[in-house]
Amino acid sequence: MNESSQEHSSPLKNWISPSPIVAKVAFSHTRIRTPESIFECYSRVFPFSATHSKVMKAEECLKQTRYRVAFFLCCANALCYACRTNIGIAVPHFIGDQQDRGIVLSAFFYGYICTQIPAGYWASKVGVKAVLAAGVLVWTFCDAATIVAAALKQFPILILVRAGMGCGEGVTMSSMHIFAGSWFPEKEKTTLVSFVTSGSDLGTIVALLVSPWLMKHSHGQWQSIYVVFSITSMVWLLFYMRHVASTPEEHPRISEDEREMILSSRQGGSLAKEKKQKPIPWLMLLTNRNLWAIYIAHFGSTYSWYVLLGWMPTYMHDRLGLNLQENQLLAATPYMFGYVGLLLSGKASDYFINVHRFRTLNVRRCMGLIGSVIPALFLYILPYYSETPAAAMSILSGCLFFGRACTSGFWVNMIDVGGSEYAGTIMGVSNTFGTIPGIVGNLVTGYILQQTKSWTIVFHTAALVSAVGGTIFACGATDRNVFQHQKAIGMEEDDKEAAAPLLTQLEVV
Repeated sequence: MNESSQEHSSPLKNWISPSPIVAKVAFSHTRIRTPESIFECYSRVFPFSATHSKVMKAEECLKQTRYRVAFFLCCANALCYACRTNIGIAVPHFIGDQQDRGIVLSAFFYGYICTQIPAGYWASKVGVKAVLAAGVLVWTFCDAATIVAAALKQFPILILVRAGMGCGEGVTMSSMHIFAGSWFPEKEKTTLVSFVTSGSDLGTIVALLVSPWLMKHSHGQWQSIYVVFSITSMVWLLFYMRHVASTPEEHPRISEDEREMILSSRQGGSLAKEKKQKPIPWLMLLTNRNLWAIYIAHFGSTYSWYVLLGWMPTYMHDRLGLNLQENQLLAATPYMFGYVGLLLSGKASDYFINVHRFRTLNVRRCMGLIGSVIPALFLYILPYYSETPAAAMSILSGCLFFGRACTSGFWVNMIDVGGSEYAGTIMGVSNTFGTIPGIVGNLVTGYILQQTKSWTIVFHTAALVSAVGGTIFACGATDRNVFQHQKAIGMEEDDKEAAAPLLTQLEVV
């Protein structure tokens, strides 16, 4: 914004932010804020590049197409997790049995697991932009159909609708990693991936704050939640189709300087030259020990994450006696801390890698341990020090603050080891393993609570699984591109075989 516009800006200078700490968005009476101008305000307080000594000016951020792409992807993640969280808020109002709730929550993951790996294949055929757009359409339709399924009181239809929503959301994470591999420069990779992934926490925060408020002001009508969020998803989709492209090579409005900068830092070079789809290296994906370290860490992290995401509203209501319609802010506090922790861990990772020249592998291992072992300790002590809602929320806040550091560990490591070519495929395979806890964890939790009423067993199980996963990742991770490394080994072996006859002749001579 220039000086003249600042002189004529609105006297109202109160700041409104998606999180009380991270971002401040100012509203002016002079014009309606578009997605670009909202992002302009956001960029004032969130300097993306860890190599910049000063905060990048809003005008400079606005010119960078990759930052706008990151913003839209963050919003997509937010909507994805908001819609996913809403079922935990609404389900107590139309399903009373704990075990039946567990079945409904698990149904989502039956569909979610089915589209993880195919998402990468579809993206290679029609482009990742179209895949993500189709996913949003499917999950929005099925999310809205929850109203009809509940009204019909047909349990099988409700299960089918939730599974359909999972199919739509299943393409999201693979799409995000394909976008990241194509759009984000190496020096900004962890920061931007963390920013995009932070949408999951932001969406959960929004759902916990807005959904109970909607119910309260619609006289307890939980259906209003699904109507509002479905409309919001459609509005996002309209702007997304206008402002985002699958790759920098395909974006019509990106500057040549920014395009060349992204391409020069990308592993694997230009994607425009790779129109012919290469076969998926299944043997490498299923046998490489470095990749298995990622899969196991992903499994451990998502077990505790899905248990908290699906059962936190029930825990707050049944165990702590919190009325979510009256205590939205307190219920959302742990996720606010998780949101901040995720952004800080991403920023810190790029800082140590780019400024202090720490090896990427050491940073990934450190963040992986912080994001798994420390949250496990918080989960372990939670049953013993949760006598009051404030105490329980404080422990859960610490758990999520440190737990989100895992994004700068195994999550970004998928791009390290797969590059722009295979990052989405690795995410598809890894998230398939990571979805299993969503099914098993919710069923097990529902069964435990139905049979024993013990939250101690629930939290201690999650703590153990999280700690084991993070420890295995720290022992088995790498920061090299495993596919290029395998090709290099193959070339060396070919060279040795080609040189063998010559060496034999020399020995004879």
